[in-house]
Amino acid sequence: MRRGIEFGRHGYGSIYVVASGNGGIIGDNCNYDGYANIVYTVTIGAVGEDGAMPLYGEECASMLAVTFSSSAYHRNIVSQTAEINDSS
Repeated sequence: MRRGIEFGRHGYGSIYVVASGNGGIIGDNCNYDGYANIVYTVTIGAVGEDGAMPLYGEECASMLAVTFSSSAYHRNIVSQTAEINDSS
């Protein structure tokens, strides 16, 4: 990973982003995950549309940011878009 950080993308460096994990419901903590807790990665967690961490979300000190994910509410705050390729 260090080599990728320093020399990836033809010398521009690479950024490694990892999820904090889905084991929160069984008490997992991403502090013990080798990829989430290494200085060469950016660890991202989940937050529901209600602003709370989902039941499956793992907590850890190395989590840099969160992004919206599923939650107990179903208001469709997370959506998927499709790319339209009009080559005519």
